[in-house]
Amino acid sequence: MVRALFAGLLLGALAVAAGAPAALAAGSGPQAVDYGLYFLADPRDDPACAQRAEQGRLVADPAITNPAMTCPDMTAWKLFLEAVGQEFWRRWPADPQAWPLEPLPLCPEGASGPDCCTPGSLDNPGYDEAGNPARHCPYFPGRHLDAGREPPLPRAQPLSKAQDLHFDAELARLSESDLARLDPGLQIRQSMAELVFRNEAMFDYLFEQGYYHREGLAGAFAAANAALADAPYRRPQGAAGPAAIDFPIASLMVKSNWILRQRAEALGVVEDPEHPFVAMRIESSVVDNNARIFEPGDYWLISLHVSSKDLPAWFWATFEHVDNPGRCDTLGCNDSYGFASPDALPAGAATNFTRPHTAQDELPIDSEVYLTGRRYPGGTISEGLEAAFTGLGIATEASGDPAMPKPADRAWRSYRLKGSQTGFTDATGRPTLNGNSVIEGGFVQTASCITCHARAHVGAAGVPDVLGVFTNDLSILGYGQSANGVPEQGWFTASRQPPAVLALQTDFVWGFLYANPLAKVD
Repeated sequence: MVRALFAGLLLGALAVAAGAPAALAAGSGPQAVDYGLYFLADPRDDPACAQRAEQGRLVADPAITNPAMTCPDMTAWKLFLEAVGQEFWRRWPADPQAWPLEPLPLCPEGASGPDCCTPGSLDNPGYDEAGNPARHCPYFPGRHLDAGREPPLPRAQPLSKAQDLHFDAELARLSESDLARLDPGLQIRQSMAELVFRNEAMFDYLFEQGYYHREGLAGAFAAANAALADAPYRRPQGAAGPAAIDFPIASLMVKSNWILRQRAEALGVVEDPEHPFVAMRIESSVVDNNARIFEPGDYWLISLHVSSKDLPAWFWATFEHVDNPGRCDTLGCNDSYGFASPDALPAGAATNFTRPHTAQDELPIDSEVYLTGRRYPGGTISEGLEAAFTGLGIATEASGDPAMPKPADRAWRSYRLKGSQTGFTDATGRPTLNGNSVIEGGFVQTASCITCHARAHVGAAGVPDVLGVFTNDLSILGYGQSANGVPEQGWFTASRQPPAVLALQTDFVWGFLYANPLAKVD
């Protein structure tokens, strides 16, 4: 049945040579699929967008007063390069270091001790534990590096959005199945380790507010409901018992996805010497409650999201390794700043959009359909991005140590911007979409980073128990789909007199789902 229904799509198997033509449809004019893609192909950056490197940072031209909105693709590359320059994978905490396994409470102001945690201290309980210094208190690796202490290698966190599909017993069947070949990104997604890193501004906020454990989040939910007693007046942020979780504007997070080298090769992902992978050794520890597929070894960075508080509803950008099979499938790839489209463009067309591969379905009354799983050429780097790489000293040398990346590794040039997102809809009210073929494998056609993360919340017990990552809508293959477009107020607040908070938004951060209850101290 699947073979018959999707024969045209199955032309796009994983192991296909790079450089296939963007459009394989019959006829010379636009097809129905082109009209649908037209609304995803808008150039995001103003033609005046420009930036320069200054003291390790990229600074927008003074004429650009709001670069995140006016120059989102330029901003995406700025955030990517600055995060690399700060060695996010080595210096920033991953989720298990921000939300400890057996958390202790905050110490009273001016106090310290063996049974509580003090923000800013380098000697909190458990910090001397070699395998897991974040067992009891949030742990910022960069501060310990600066103090001459070497943190342990990163440890893989269970996927925040994974279905339960185990790699080892299923690999042979899946690698040949029609379903896996229809969406190769999903197969990679189910075989990878996800590490989410947060910068110092986010870490300090979580720690100082006591939001690193479940009881602290339950208290935030209670405070949000108690604040309604002061209606119509709001409590200022930073006050005792704030009515909202609100990260500082300097906040930045990187969701990175790594695949064990042997798994990647078994799935047909082969490293091209022209496009090497950023590589890192990852340890897997039972204290992190890892899924069974995670194991110690050498991993390749296959994709990443970058999100920042440059906008109140955050700024969103997603990147993929240039050779990911199906990288530009379904939504296409849209980059107005970094790399020009490799497509054969009509005269006068903008160079930002890479069209998904398509083919005729070869049915008696035929239609053009997506051709999935093929690779896409990487395009030509712009002068502006080339100057940004050089100005920050990123990707200037051959890659070296497979255990720990460094900013100068040439492999950082192997990644491409898939798309940026700054709002729930465009100016016409059309929902915006932004999806990574790997991170959103199985639901990329409905993916919206901003809407999905708007649903991040906690309930009365300090856990996200009201809304899920997925809606109850299904794809044609039966995979759960993502919400997109404008959030619904009924998700969060009961419409009654008096109103009540049903789900307290966690400022677009799903990581709170890893918060654990406070440890019992004898």
